[in-house]
Amino acid sequence: MRGMVRRTMSDAAVNADDRRVSQRFAEVEDELRQGDSLSSLMAEQWRGMAGMAGMFVATIALAMYIRPYYDVGELHAFGASGATQVRYVAIELLAIFAFTALIIFLARWGKEYIIKYGMYFVLSLALLYTTVPLAHMAVLDFEPEPFVMDQQTSVDGEVIGAWGDDGFLIANVSAEEFNSTVNITAWDSSNAYDEPVWTLSHPHSISDRTSAVSVTTSPELLTFASGAYAWTVEPETGALVDSYQCYKFDEMGEAIPLDNMFGGCSIAIATGDSVYLVNPYDEMIRYQTFDSNPGLLVQEARWRVPGFITGEGVVHSELLSEDQWLLVTPAQAAGVLLEEMSQNLDLGLGGMNNATYLYEQNLDNTSTFTAADVGWSPYLEENISTTQSDPDTRNQRLVLLGESDGTITGVEWDGTYSNESAFEIQDRIRLDGLVDTVASVRLTDLDDSGFSDMLVSDGTEAYWLYTTSLVNRGTFPVPEGSSMAFFAVDAETSHLVAITVDSASVTIDQGALTEDMFPLYGIQLLLVPTLVGLAVTVLLLILLFVHSEWYVVNTTGVLLGAGVSVMLGVTFVPVLAILFMVLAAVYDFWAVYKSKHMLDLADTMIGLRLPILLVAPQGSDYSLIEETQRSKPKPRVSEAQPTPAPVRSKPAKKGSEAMFMGLGDIIFPGMLVLSAMQWLDPSVAFEVAMCTLVGGLLGYLALMTYVARGKAQAGLPLLNGGAILGYLVGGLLFVGSGILSFNISW
Repeated sequence: MRGMVRRTMSDAAVNADDRRVSQRFAEVEDELRQGDSLSSLMAEQWRGMAGMAGMFVATIALAMYIRPYYDVGELHAFGASGATQVRYVAIELLAIFAFTALIIFLARWGKEYIIKYGMYFVLSLALLYTTVPLAHMAVLDFEPEPFVMDQQTSVDGEVIGAWGDDGFLIANVSAEEFNSTVNITAWDSSNAYDEPVWTLSHPHSISDRTSAVSVTTSPELLTFASGAYAWTVEPETGALVDSYQCYKFDEMGEAIPLDNMFGGCSIAIATGDSVYLVNPYDEMIRYQTFDSNPGLLVQEARWRVPGFITGEGVVHSELLSEDQWLLVTPAQAAGVLLEEMSQNLDLGLGGMNNATYLYEQNLDNTSTFTAADVGWSPYLEENISTTQSDPDTRNQRLVLLGESDGTITGVEWDGTYSNESAFEIQDRIRLDGLVDTVASVRLTDLDDSGFSDMLVSDGTEAYWLYTTSLVNRGTFPVPEGSSMAFFAVDAETSHLVAITVDSASVTIDQGALTEDMFPLYGIQLLLVPTLVGLAVTVLLLILLFVHSEWYVVNTTGVLLGAGVSVMLGVTFVPVLAILFMVLAAVYDFWAVYKSKHMLDLADTMIGLRLPILLVAPQGSDYSLIEETQRSKPKPRVSEAQPTPAPVRSKPAKKGSEAMFMGLGDIIFPGMLVLSAMQWLDPSVAFEVAMCTLVGGLLGYLALMTYVARGKAQAGLPLLNGGAILGYLVGGLLFVGSGILSFNISW
């Protein structure tokens, strides 16, 4: 039944041999043509026109009412990705053509009973699209409870990186101008962030207390650098493993940088028996270390690491494997191959050899990298536990990169490769427009499903993006200006934690999460509402079978139209809905004026009294059952039998007339209204949807002027045209030029 197209049933005077239309329609049109003026003709038919307009609005309003049920259940006919793909519009049109051809073929073959009972089966399924959601709307609560951060802790220092799934590291430099020290504290949810899990004090600098502290993470070690020093720490306990000086003393006893370590060591990476130090001028030097002589550094190789501008700070530094290092700075993100040898070591010369980048992403001056995370990909074929235990997949991760302009990029990493094949862009991550700027990105598994989700924050709100479709399962407020947001999950409770850095102070805000704070998700099939929906469907089908009067047909038709409208509306973005409507209008025009097969289809459906159309009586004494019985052809009389004298039937009362409109004339404008509600920004979606509805009603008014004159008119060109015009006008008023921007593909 989805996509069934019809137009207002008012046919022009043509030769009876050219088309087969019931005698009753011809009589109605003859009466309509006798009107003196358009106003008088419309005045005579105002009841039917007003009734049809009321059903037009009621059908679309009902569809809007049940749309949240479709939204939380992700009931898209072709999935979320199919909403922007043109080929599915072609599939829908082909389904309409095939349905129409089948009905006409069966009607001409005299198999109306196949049509009738086949349609009853289709109707029973289509009715459930409305009755079951409608019954659930009465009991489901679509408004989640508000989330509040009600716990706060403040400490001195600056956050320098994440630590584990729900932890972070803070560096607090002492106040001494010379020979300052730094306290590194590690925090996580094990003690509700009341105090550090461990604390380590280490020398910071000789004469520059403003020198930044950076950290490179790995499962085995945390490696810190502060300009004058580099040191490694055991992640779980905070125990110091090794410490290195990035300077030496000259003959005068003055501290000077190590050879080629101009500006000191801004980043350090420890791996195996070596340490790689990076200075603020994008130069990297490999040093050999010795267990027998702690603190000793012997220079072995030197490279340039161009593009990072490491002196401007570090967003994320992580050792992915023994020979692959991920570095993200505001200017660049890259996967760097940590080689053992370079060509030159001489002062000022060896740095001309560039390090090997396995992956590189540079940004122009309009954006910078602001956040990054590394974790298990949401697109794993197996769950995290299985992937981690498999030697072929245990070295796979997803790198998430967030930018100041709101762009979020995913890069799949496979550590089994040591070349460019190790990194590959994950093109299934399409989050453009989610936020204006990215303050934090994290990979998480809040529901303990064994598959990763994402938590993205713009510094005012955090968005939990669920499963591979990255559907927004929850939006939570966070303190304005927060630079980090993540979930802290234990056996009993879950918290959302936000970190805000202000000057030399770190504020930790957190709040408990409950199930009632998350919007409903997935298909909702509660026992009682489902049974109610089934019972209503069965009742309507029985009434259609035993007493298919106009009010039964209309009730069923409105329910059908609402369900199909919302199904199509959530299936296609507005641009594809408009394309669908234009093609359907062209087809309707051709089917009415050229092939005229649509008239045969309508005549068949009216005769069977199926809710593929709506009926608007002009008076209370109208009966659809009597109408269709009068329209049935008389049985042929044999020549051998006497022919009875003709009986002149009394002309029917004017009040017994009715107006007919195909259900598709409501479904298509309704589809665009629902599409606007579904796919546009919620802050303007309702306004644009109402403009679309008003446009459809104006198209209906124009259509009624033709109906009143008794002229045939395909309904979809005017109805769809009015709705499309209303959408464009409303879109330009409330959205702007981006009203048609939806990344359409084939």
